[in-house]
Amino acid sequence: MGGQGISKPASDQRSTGTLIATNEGKIEFCDEAVCDELGYDSLPSANLFETLVPADRRTDARQMFDQRVTDAQRFREWETTVRTVENRDRTISWTDIIDGVNQTAVIGHLTEQRPSSGDGFFSHDIDPYQSLVDHFPNGLITLFDDDLRFRIVGGSVFDDIDLSPDSVQGERLRDVFPTENADELRPLFRGALSGEVESTTLSLKDRFFKVQVLPIRNDSGAVVAGMTVSQDVTAQPSRERELQTARNRYESLIENAPAPIFVTDEEGTIDELNEKAEALTGRDRGELVGESILALVPNGQEDRYTQSLQSHVSAGGTRRYLPDGEQMYLVDAEGTQIPVEVSLSVIDEDGEKRVHACFKDISNYVWYETALEELHEGVGELVHSESQAEVAQAIVDTAIDSLELELVSVNLVDTDAGVLSPIAYSDDVPDVVGDPPSFPLTESVAGEAFLGDETICISDVRSHEAVYNPDTPIRSQLVVSVGEFGVIICGATTVDTFDQEDRRLLELLSRNAESVFTRVNREQQLRRRETELEAQTETLQRVEDLNTRIRKLTQSATESETRAELEQKVCDELCSQGPFAFGWVGELSPERDELRPRTWSGRNEGYLDACSLSLDGGSSEPAVRAAETNESVVVDNTAIDIQQEPWRREATSRNFSSVISVPIVFQGVLYGVLTLYAEQRDGFSHRLQEVLEDWGGFMGYTIKESERTNAILAQQGTALRFSIESEACPLLRIARDSGCTLIFEGLRGKDGDEATVFVRVLGCSTKTFLEKTQQASVISSVTEIRESEDDALFQITISDTFIASTLARYGIRLENIIGDDQSSVRVRVETPPTIPVHRAVEIVSTEYPNATLLGSEELTSDLWSGDQSPERALPRLTDRQREAVELAYHGGYFESPKELSGQELAEQMGISSSSFNTHLRTAERKLIGALIRGRHRPGSAEYPE
Repeated sequence: MGGQGISKPASDQRSTGTLIATNEGKIEFCDEAVCDELGYDSLPSANLFETLVPADRRTDARQMFDQRVTDAQRFREWETTVRTVENRDRTISWTDIIDGVNQTAVIGHLTEQRPSSGDGFFSHDIDPYQSLVDHFPNGLITLFDDDLRFRIVGGSVFDDIDLSPDSVQGERLRDVFPTENADELRPLFRGALSGEVESTTLSLKDRFFKVQVLPIRNDSGAVVAGMTVSQDVTAQPSRERELQTARNRYESLIENAPAPIFVTDEEGTIDELNEKAEALTGRDRGELVGESILALVPNGQEDRYTQSLQSHVSAGGTRRYLPDGEQMYLVDAEGTQIPVEVSLSVIDEDGEKRVHACFKDISNYVWYETALEELHEGVGELVHSESQAEVAQAIVDTAIDSLELELVSVNLVDTDAGVLSPIAYSDDVPDVVGDPPSFPLTESVAGEAFLGDETICISDVRSHEAVYNPDTPIRSQLVVSVGEFGVIICGATTVDTFDQEDRRLLELLSRNAESVFTRVNREQQLRRRETELEAQTETLQRVEDLNTRIRKLTQSATESETRAELEQKVCDELCSQGPFAFGWVGELSPERDELRPRTWSGRNEGYLDACSLSLDGGSSEPAVRAAETNESVVVDNTAIDIQQEPWRREATSRNFSSVISVPIVFQGVLYGVLTLYAEQRDGFSHRLQEVLEDWGGFMGYTIKESERTNAILAQQGTALRFSIESEACPLLRIARDSGCTLIFEGLRGKDGDEATVFVRVLGCSTKTFLEKTQQASVISSVTEIRESEDDALFQITISDTFIASTLARYGIRLENIIGDDQSSVRVRVETPPTIPVHRAVEIVSTEYPNATLLGSEELTSDLWSGDQSPERALPRLTDRQREAVELAYHGGYFESPKELSGQELAEQMGISSSSFNTHLRTAERKLIGALIRGRHRPGSAEYPE
C-alpha cells in the first residue's frame, strides 16, 4: 500500500479480468475480458456505480465502497454485484487499494460465474416445500434463490389481497414489493442466504404480516435457498397500537404535568417520575426509579411518614401536614428540606394498584406564614402610627430590626415638586451618603419604581441606566413601591447583596405600610373635613344672614326712586350689624382718575380720608383695584405687607382685618364699587363672595334702569358725536359702504333681540340702499314707506342687536349715522342729564371699542313735560295700533295732501283698509287722551289691560 501513483503499481497487478477504479468510482482501466464478459465495448472513463451497479443496489454498494476505501489501513476484500448488458448479475471482488499522490486506485477482479448452489435444489428437491406452500393457512410461504427471485409462492392470504401467486413467482424481490418493503426485507433475505434467521412485521395492502425469513440447507448443511413464512396479524397490531397509543398518552400526561409527579406501587417503590420531579429533587430518573418514596423524606422520620402516607393512600386527597400537625417536607439531593403539599390518587392498571403522588413546592406559602410572624411586632407598631412621619419611621425601624436590612430610607412623593422626598431614614444613611437626597420622578431608580408601582432590585447601581448619581457609594439597591405614596429604599455598599427573600420581605412590609398610609390619610382627611364642615356651617349661617339682607335690599331697590337712595340703603343694611364693620360705595370721577365715595355706613373713623383712592397706579386699596380691573378683590389678612402698602396700616389700625371690593357692573359698564370691611381674618368665604358679586350685578342693573327711566323723563341732556369703526352693526356698515346719512325716526322692540326701526335715508339712491341691506343677513325685512326728491323713509326689521337697540338699553337715543369715510362713520347720540357724560362715553366705548369722542353739546328743554310725555302713552298701544300710527306718521298720511293713502298703508301692514282705520283711530284717541291731562285712565274701555 501507499505507492507513488496509479499507473505503475496498478499495471503491475493487472491480470485477466482486472478492473481499476478511482476512489470516486471512475473506471481507469478495464481489460477486454471484463468488457466482453459484461457486454460493453469499452468501460474506461465510465462511472462504476452508474453504469454497472443495479439501481436497487447502488446506494448500498456505494456506501460499502466508500467505507472500505476510507478505512484502507484495515483493508479487507469485499465484493460488488454488477449487472451485464444481458441483465445477468456478476461479482467484482476488490483485492487491493493503491494510494497515489493525487488520488487513490482500487483494484478488482471479475469473478468466474459459478452455478448457484440452489439450482439443483429447485430442479429436484422442492416437492415437500411445494406441498407446504399449497396448504399453508392464514398467510403465505415463498422460496427464493441467490438472486432474491421468488421460485415458489403460495398461501391462503392471496384470496384477501390484490396479488396472485403467478404475479409473484419468478419475479425478483424489488420487482414485486414496494420500495420501502423491499428495502426492509432485502437484508433479511441476504441474511437467510448466509444462514441467519430473521423476522419482522410488515405492512402490505392495509394489512400487517409477521414475516420470518430462514435458510434452507441441503443434506450437507449448505444453504441452497431462502424461505419466508408470513402470517396475517392485522388484528394483533391494531390492539397493540391502541394500547401503545393509550400508554403514550398516559406517559405524555405524566411527563408534561405542571407539577412534580411520582408513580409508585403499593409498597411505595418508585416506577416513574416526570421532569418536574427530577427538578424538585435534584436527582435524575435513573437514580430514583426502583427507590422507595421514603428515600425522599427527612432522615430518621421514615416511620412517621410511612404512617401518614398509608392513611393518605386510603383517604386520597391533598395534605401538607403530618398527623401530629407538623409540616411535610421533601429532601432534595443537596439535603435541603423543601416544604411540600402532597396529592395522592390510586389507579388500577391491569389488576395492579399504582399510586400517583403529586408534590407541590409550597416554600413561598411557608415563607409567607413565617414572614407574617416575624413582622407581627413591627407591623403592630406601624398600625398605631397617626401621621405619615410616624409611619415612615416605623417602616425604617422594622426594616432594620426585623428584616436586618441596612441603609433604609422612606421617600414620599411631592407631586408639586415632582420628586420623592426623604421622610425617615436609618442612622447609617448620613454616614454613607450624607444628607439623603430627593429623587426626581424621572431619570432615577426610585422614580422608575414609583411610577411603575413595582420592585426594582439592582445588583450594581453604578451600571444602571437610570442611576441618579453615577459616583454613588451605594452599589446594591432594593427599591419597593408603596402604592401612590412613595418608595422604600434599601442599599448596600457591596454589589449583588439582596436576594429573593429580602425582596419578598420588604414587599410584604410595603403592602402593610400602604394600608397604614391609606388609613392615616383617611383619618387626616376626616379631621380636615370636620374642621371644614364647622367652618362651612358658620359660613352658611353668614351666607344665609347675608341672603336675608340681600332679599330686603332687593325689595328696597324696587322702591328706591334715586340711585343715591338705593346706595345708602345698601350700606346701612349691610353694616347695621355683623359681620361687616364698615362699607361704602364709590364711583369714578368724570375724569376717571380717582374713585370718589358716594355714600357709606359703619365705622368709617376717617379711613376714606386717610387712604389714597387715585387711579394713577400709586394706590393698591382694594376698591381702586376693583375699579381698575372690573373684578372682585378679596384681602383675607390686611396685616400682611403692612409696611409696603399704607392702606393696610390704616385698615389694621381701625381693626379692619379683611376686605372685599365688588364692582357694580352691568353689561360691561362700571357704575361704581361696593367695599365691605370685616373685623376678623378670612371674613369673606367663597360663598359670600359669590353672593356679593351677584348683588353687584343686580345693583348695576337697578342703577341702569333708574338712569334709563330718568332719561325718558328728562327735559334736557347732552348730544355726543363719535367716530366709530365696527363690522358688527349692519346699519353702521351700510352707512359706511354707501356713504349715506341715516336719520332715526323711531325704534320699536319685539320678541328677543328683534326690533323694528324707521330710518330716513339721505345721500344715496333707494336702489343702492336696498342692495346694501340685502347683503346683511340679520335684516329680515325692508319696507319703503315713502320717497321724496331729498330722502326716502324705510321700515327695517332687524333680527339681532344693533347700535340703536344696544344704546337704548342704557337710555341713550341714537340720532343719526353719517357715512362719509371708507373706514368709519360719524354717529350722534343724545343722553339725558341723569347719565353723566363720562358714563355715556364709557358705555359707547365698551360696546364699540374703536369709538372716538369727537365732541358734545348741551340740549335745550324738551317741549314735553314729564306728565305729558308721549312715552307714557305709547306703552298703552297694542303692537298693531303702534305700527299703524307710526306708518301713518312717517308715511305722510297726516300731511295735506296725503303722501300715502290709508289703502296703501294697509297693504304695507298686510291688512284690510277698514282694519287699518280702526287701529289708527284707536291709537289717536289714546295719544290725545294722554295729552289732555290723563282724562282717559288705565283700566277704562279704551285702555285694555
